[in-house]
Amino acid sequence: MRIITRLAGGGPPVHATILNRQIEKYGFDSLLVFGDCGPTEQNMEYLIEAGDRVERVPTLGGSPNPFLDLVALFQLWRLIRRYRPSIVHTHTAKAGLLGRIAAVFAGCPCVIHTYHGHVLEGYFGPTINRILRYTERILSHYSNALFTVSQQQAVELYSRFAIAPADKFHVVPLGLQLEPYLAIPAPDFFAARLTIGWMGRFAPIKNLNLFAQVIHLALLKKLPVDFVIAGDGPERLHFEESIRSLDLSHIRLLPWQDRVESVLAQCHLMILTSHREGTPLALIQGMAAGRPFVSTSAGGTIDLTVGAGIPEPNSWWYDNAVLVRGDAEAFVAVLERLLSQRDLLRSMSASSRLLAQKSFQESRLVSDVAGLYRSLLVRHQLEEAQVVELTP
Repeated sequence: MRIITRLAGGGPPVHATILNRQIEKYGFDSLLVFGDCGPTEQNMEYLIEAGDRVERVPTLGGSPNPFLDLVALFQLWRLIRRYRPSIVHTHTAKAGLLGRIAAVFAGCPCVIHTYHGHVLEGYFGPTINRILRYTERILSHYSNALFTVSQQQAVELYSRFAIAPADKFHVVPLGLQLEPYLAIPAPDFFAARLTIGWMGRFAPIKNLNLFAQVIHLALLKKLPVDFVIAGDGPERLHFEESIRSLDLSHIRLLPWQDRVESVLAQCHLMILTSHREGTPLALIQGMAAGRPFVSTSAGGTIDLTVGAGIPEPNSWWYDNAVLVRGDAEAFVAVLERLLSQRDLLRSMSASSRLLAQKSFQESRLVSDVAGLYRSLLVRHQLEEAQVVELTP
């Protein structure tokens, strides 16, 4: 049983629906459980296909509410008791909390949680952060394994936040059906103007103020660049207001895109200014389409790079991307250098496609998870056998 808070927010719903559908090829019966999206959230239930096995727990997806969360907890416990899964695998923070508690009380033999990012820092104040970290440490004790989507995220969770020992973490990078993006032709990097793309949720963690500053400075310097921006979220109106005074002829604001191929086809490279990330879905899609990226070194973005990484005063240059120390001047300096080195962009494009094909295929994701499931179940059976042998 796979439990996710709701099908909204980008990468986690894609990850969860792929695994729910494809893991059956490896001999697992799979059921996806999710809650309702909020009225202002981008509903991604279009990812569900005919034949997918799903159950809805409406109150699971709502904002924190003690009464409704208890209702969701009871409903999850009842579903687990009804289906008796060998594995309960949770995704995203609220589902990770309620789903793991329900699984433990229902006697599920194997409990797993995937961190697609985390809310231990950057979302709440110091007191709430301490409570969340303490709660995660307790939940990790009752989890057979913890998955992360990047190595950097795993190190942060076991080293910096001390959520669990290092050997409890397993790195399982995202995997996507890449064929639609691989089919997009490489852009003309010698065009008179280059288009920079941004796709995602308009949320505080994305550091949209920095993005607006980058746009503003690039236009002040009259760089031959345009920006195409697609997405939705609680910060969209604020972002629109912050760029309203700019020359909108060089900025296109699009709504959330169920399919992003048409947006990627317009872009030459991608940009990200986030405070924190798990593994940014938009950058993987862009890499598969041969679009290099420029980003802050947020969370798992380092795991999307290839090559040694050449340090500059405010940036690190990789074969397929540039990671930037987070200020607008550093971002624009990188853009100026890329505009003057078009051949470099072309080689970065080729490296991006190769890395995406090698590391982020859907088949690899499903195979990795199935193998980990089997090893965890075998380990559980061995532990049970040892208990039986020691019982008088």
